[in-house]
Amino acid sequence: MQIWNFLFKLLAWGFLACIVAQVFIAGLASFSDAANWAVHKSFVQMFALVPLIMFLLTFVGGMKGHKRWISLGLFALIVMQFLTVQVFSSTFVVAALHPVIALLLFWGAVITVRRAS
Repeated sequence: MQIWNFLFKLLAWGFLACIVAQVFIAGLASFSDAANWAVHKSFVQMFALVPLIMFLLTFVGGMKGHKRWISLGLFALIVMQFLTVQVFSSTFVVAALHPVIALLLFWGAVITVRRAS
């Protein structure tokens, strides 16, 4: 059981680090070189499933409550991120939620790290 909690904690920290890096890459694309949008787009694919893995890990590790539902919520926010770009990009009001959802992802990741520790 202890190993599952450690893995959850490790994934939570890694996810938080990836969110921070992803926002930094978006800043590079916005303020330095637009070619970084390709990096922004591809980098997310490397960590998008981490919250889903964390959610599944809660079942394997017998974790209940907050850890289970916050990881599912983080995954839902990742899905919403993809939808704002791929489905709703022509609907500017909905697409404008993309950076707001990024803030929610950061906030949720911080809470998850704090609860996992």
